[in-house]
Amino acid sequence: MKDLKEITDKSPFKVPENYFEEVNRKIILSTTGAEPMPKPEGLFRRLKPFLAVAASVALLILLSYTALNIFLPADKPSEMPELSFQEFFDSYLNDFDILTLEEGTDPLAYNEKVPDVSDAEIIDYLILEDVDLNDIYEIL
Repeated sequence: MKDLKEITDKSPFKVPENYFEEVNRKIILSTTGAEPMPKPEGLFRRLKPFLAVAASVALLILLSYTALNIFLPADKPSEMPELSFQEFFDSYLNDFDILTLEEGTDPLAYNEKVPDVSDAEIIDYLILEDVDLNDIYEIL
């Protein structure tokens, strides 16, 4: 370290020449727009998020389609045969007989719902419905 005697009263710092004359001009130039304008964003940069979403949706659809084709092949025959209404009616509905249906009903509930009807009224009704008389006598 230097001794205090060696340090002079003179300041070691200097102001550059013409600093105060030029400082105003430099400040005005820097604030009036001498800076370059930023580049406008390109079309690709603006559409980049939308393109990413569209690509992810397309990838999801492609993967789903591929998985469905792998796990559910289209050439697999259907397990349920194609039946017309008449074939269905003949094969399934005619298998039920009246005895099976009668066993499934509660006799007390059945008697409560049906009013007392005489045999003559039943015969008159069946005649009005064009039921053959021989069939009526077989049933009764």
